Amino acid sequence: MPSWMRAIRRSSHLAIRCFCMKPPLKEDLNAILCRQIRSAGPISVAEYMKIVMHHPIHGYYTNFPVLGPDGDFITSPEISQIFGEILGIWIVNEWMKYNKNTPFDIVEFGPGRGTLMATVIKVLCKFPTGSSLFRHLYFVERSDRLRELQKSVISPILKTYCINPELSWHSSLDEIPGGCVTFYLANEFFDALPIYRFQQVDGEWREVFVSVMGPSNPVESGDQLAFVTSPSSTIAASTYLPLAGDLSNKNYVEICPEAGAILQKIASRIATDGGSALISDYGHLGECGDTLRAFKDHKLHDPLKDPGQADITADVDFAFLRRSVEATKEPVIFHGPVSQAYFLVHMGIPLRLKVLVERTTSEEDKKGLIAATEMLIGSNQMGKRFKFMALTPGRSEKEKEYIPAGFYPTWDTNKA
Repeated sequence: MPSWMRAIRRSSHLAIRCFCMKPPLKEDLNAILCRQIRSAGPISVAEYMKIVMHHPIHGYYTNFPVLGPDGDFITSPEISQIFGEILGIWIVNEWMKYNKNTPFDIVEFGPGRGTLMATVIKVLCKFPTGSSLFRHLYFVERSDRLRELQKSVISPILKTYCINPELSWHSSLDEIPGGCVTFYLANEFFDALPIYRFQQVDGEWREVFVSVMGPSNPVESGDQLAFVTSPSSTIAASTYLPLAGDLSNKNYVEICPEAGAILQKIASRIATDGGSALISDYGHLGECGDTLRAFKDHKLHDPLKDPGQADITADVDFAFLRRSVEATKEPVIFHGPVSQAYFLVHMGIPLRLKVLVERTTSEEDKKGLIAATEMLIGSNQMGKRFKFMALTPGRSEKEKEYIPAGFYPTWDTNKA
């Protein structure tokens, strides 16, 4: 096991040991964190993110609606049904590369409310042969509350459309068996994974930690969390900074080793079993280093304020993901990233919008469809900020030359 993967495991065990014991109910998460940090010392940004998002009592995913108009952010599938339809068509197109009798599985990471997969299933049902070969639907989801929500959305859809793939939930990809052609979807999943944060101080790179600034009394209400830098190099710095690429002209660097590890596992499975992966998220090509932030009530929020009550996120470094896949030496091809506008336009979103508008009699609904599509592809909205990448097998010369739908290089993807 590589040293950086061992480091992830060590930090995960530390976070569980120190923070996931059931605390007194009267304490909020800020007080719990301050008390533990005063006792055991500062924690990494990665550990902080894991705790505030997944704490069994006070974690964000435990208590808040998370997604949709009642949550802290809205994802692309909830903006317009067209988004899910296009991703469903993409999967059908990928499956059609294989023999028409080839069974397949689908794995979705971070399914949210189940909106995306519900639409994908409806698309698959337009192709009876394909839907009949849909063997198993796996969801990678840690939150019990979200699992129940997803089940309430997906189970009726499967029953309505009379398709019967096995349906199961898992905490990680490691729990899911291989051995079958599999299509992987991850929409706004990688941005929520914990990052390690580093800052250049007097020409030296130092890890950023979360510590406590405030009164010495650990239960004093005035305790506040604050970012601090390590006085010297850390194990995380020596392990992860070599993975960061070009560090020149940067003052901050964010590394998400868990994202790299997950994508490497997906690449290995695609190389062995076939299938493909489609990843969509907001991110960059390695040029940004300070993107950590939080959202509360659809507004930017201090990530250290009200821990457990806001969604914490960081932009996905697609250049790092590419390097992670290339490091495996697996026979897979990394496509993209291209902007969301590029992908959706090349997948036919203008034509689909035209069809839906023509079928709609309500002027208000027509305006809503147009506005939602503009939000998805507009350069000042989600069209440029969000990006798509794909993984496909590269075992034969034919596979190496293959370009999946939505990624044809018709113009400069960095400007799209």
